Amino acid sequence: MTLESLPLDFASVRAALRDGASPVDLVAESWRRAAACAHDGIFTALVPRETALAKAEALQARAAAGEALPLLGLTFSVKDNLHVAGLETTCNCPAFSILPEESAPAVARLEQAGAVLVGKNTMDQFATGLNGTRSPEPLCRNAVDPDYIPGGSSSGSAVAVARGLVAFALGSDTGGSGRVPAACNGIVGLKPTLGLVSTRGLVLNSRFFDCIPVFALTCPDAYEIFDLIRGHDPLDPFSRDDADTIGRAQRPEGAEGPATLAVFRPEEMPFFGDDVSRRAYEANLAVLAGQGHRFREVAFGPFAEAGRHVFQSAMVAERLVEYGAILAERPDAIHPAVRDAIEAGAAYSARDAFTALYTLRQLKRQAAAMLAGTEALVVPTVPTIFTIAAMLAEPMALNTAMGTYTYFVNPLDLCAVTVPGRARSDGLPSALCFIGRAGEDATVAALAHAFSAV
Repeated sequence: MTLESLPLDFASVRAALRDGASPVDLVAESWRRAAACAHDGIFTALVPRETALAKAEALQARAAAGEALPLLGLTFSVKDNLHVAGLETTCNCPAFSILPEESAPAVARLEQAGAVLVGKNTMDQFATGLNGTRSPEPLCRNAVDPDYIPGGSSSGSAVAVARGLVAFALGSDTGGSGRVPAACNGIVGLKPTLGLVSTRGLVLNSRFFDCIPVFALTCPDAYEIFDLIRGHDPLDPFSRDDADTIGRAQRPEGAEGPATLAVFRPEEMPFFGDDVSRRAYEANLAVLAGQGHRFREVAFGPFAEAGRHVFQSAMVAERLVEYGAILAERPDAIHPAVRDAIEAGAAYSARDAFTALYTLRQLKRQAAAMLAGTEALVVPTVPTIFTIAAMLAEPMALNTAMGTYTYFVNPLDLCAVTVPGRARSDGLPSALCFIGRAGEDATVAALAHAFSAV
């Protein structure tokens, strides 16, 4: 197999290294692929070729000297709201530009482990959207069918992995941005428990909801990256004190074998007229049933109510902390749909915010009781996939629909991973999302990996 046709999953890259390919060769090939797509709306910026190759050469020398570099030969990209020293952070809004001197801890850890950054990825502007069309032209296109949305807001990160430009990517996830684009493009999207990965160096939408997800081609690849970037950060006030120990990517002892999985009552689940999507979800559940898993139906209502708090409550006012200045000074620089979403926060009072926090606490307790006795909640990651034309014609309602089964996860402090499911009859990807309690990342990892292996 030539490097030009090499898949960039970790196993294939490591096999190429064993067969004589050098880390420099692998980085050069990944950079070549990214540069060939430079005008496809996937990247906002590429690392200069000479810089990427110089880093690869330095890593190659360190490995030759005996240093352990677990990610040697692997390349990655990051969403353009994560800081990388020396590269502009724009959140896909050129008027909003930060030149950081220090990389986000997650990025720094990956580079220390031997990975080489190729570029920064496009996104729904200010990470406000779940569809991938809220960005400057050219729009990022779905990797499976370019007529369809790539999902957002981490659109470029997911597409870069799905198209084989990089081995993995990082994004951000407030209401589903680490899961929706993964589902739309047929790859894995890992959303960790809040506070397990430092969000320092991330331009935040919400300190309460935000986390850094991983996009990869396989579950083992995604969780290998997760285990490298996770950990307590004393400089991040929202970092969990136990982040170094909980949620390790192994299923807890005694949890082997079939599990009891929660599912929503079928009659309460919207698919927005997409019967193909509904049938794909039923086929995915049939695979789980074939593995011996049992299902317990729970009401969708409390989860849907929690999800509405991401964009339809006073919690949206938190976005004014980061984006209030540019909204006031350069409203014309903001995508109209994004501007509408951010401006909505100004209508809420402090009393509204406290009421929202109280309500979420009640819903969190209610959801915990409903999920007691189950190992995970299993949902279709997205209810449907819209065309770009349909999304542009009805941007607010259709965007909200994309978050039907993702919005509630972070407000309820749950962890999740989405993996490709059985192919839809129309050729579009289907995806199944495994959702677990905070700290139970290992459980959802094992369930998702077992499902993917069938």
